[in-house]
Amino acid sequence: MEDLIENEEVQTIGEMLRNARVKQNKTIDEAADELCIRKFYLNAIENMDFANTPPMPYCLGFVRSYAKLLGLNSDRIAASYKQAMTGEDEPKQQSISGERVSSYPRLKHVISGILGLALLAVAWSVLPTTSKFEDISEENTAVLPKPVIVAEEDEKKVEEKAVNKEEKEEKEVKDEEKSEEKTKPAVDEKQVNEDKKEEKTEADENKKEEKKVEKAVLPQMKIELTGPSWLELRQGKKVLLNGVYNKGYKYSVPSEKGLIITVGRPRNVRFYLDDKPITVATNIKRKNISLDTYIKTQD
Repeated sequence: MEDLIENEEVQTIGEMLRNARVKQNKTIDEAADELCIRKFYLNAIENMDFANTPPMPYCLGFVRSYAKLLGLNSDRIAASYKQAMTGEDEPKQQSISGERVSSYPRLKHVISGILGLALLAVAWSVLPTTSKFEDISEENTAVLPKPVIVAEEDEKKVEEKAVNKEEKEEKEVKDEEKSEEKTKPAVDEKQVNEDKKEEKTEADENKKEEKKVEKAVLPQMKIELTGPSWLELRQGKKVLLNGVYNKGYKYSVPSEKGLIITVGRPRNVRFYLDDKPITVATNIKRKNISLDTYIKTQD
């Protein structure tokens, strides 16, 4: 099988897949039945008929599954097939002459740089360092106003007045508080006790509701295969599953919105919701099935 991959420059990817299938004595119908892929698509892949192959992500998934079935290097086959579909070339890693261009500076550049720095140092030491700043004359200086000198006695009087004013305001506030306390009606102890009881009952009810919410658990959907089948699970443009999976494969579906599943062989796929079997895919309904009606999502 490795000889087929090494000979990919002589033959196309489709011919490699066809030759590998013929060597294993497999017919195109048998391969299509094992992969759950239409014979029409396998013929298009082997003939490199890009006009009749599915879109890029699905086509590469078919090619990877086909190569894996035939025992080939699926990643390398898929990458080569993608290159053939898009017509992309591999980036050149060397120059045309084949020589590696050095990124290090040459010796003459280093020497010229050192000489330039030496000339700058000599010029700096020779040039005069006269100051360009002129002294500020007394005539040009702005005339500042003379500071006002406050006598120490005046300052003391101002401070005393401020202190007396603050004490007076504090006394007025205290007198107002005392008058308000005297005018307040007597507190009804029975009413206070009833209010406390109501607050306690409300707190107990809130705790009970919180416990109920904590006990509520989102249902979990699981998938289990009893035989080989094609599975595709996507969420918008995001692909979660894409390929052929064998018997015994298990997968836990995330409890999220917008999940759509496509099943190749519904008879080989079992769905469970909280470990209880449910029917999701049938022979009639097996493509683009929305799981929003089965999984309880959390907003």
